Amino acid sequence: MSAPRTVTLATTDRGVVTIPEPGWCRGHAGEPPQRFTDLTHHSIPARAAGILTVHLSQAPYLVGSPERQPIVSVVLDYHQDLRAEQMPELYEALRSVQRVLSFAAAEAIRLRGDAS
Repeated sequence: MSAPRTVTLATTDRGVVTIPEPGWCRGHAGEPPQRFTDLTHHSIPARAAGILTVHLSQAPYLVGSPERQPIVSVVLDYHQDLRAEQMPELYEALRSVQRVLSFAAAEAIRLRGDAS
């Protein structure tokens, strides 16, 4: 078994810290220093149909309700007035969104099982 991955980050309240970094994290290059409790891991985002962005996220040091396991972060951006004839296009876009969300949920569940 390989050694757990770590990352060393500058924080505004604790100076430089080294923390575990999940293998799915896209890395922290270019992120400005932040408070220790705000350190968050993000996966590479996936997009669907130009209306959805989804990625895994985990904020293990969050005060109050730390995220001990990855969660699915979802941004849905769609506002459109459509003619009735355009509904099939919307249906297909929503099917694409459903596939991406199902994959993200399955991956979060799989990772939660790995961490138990």
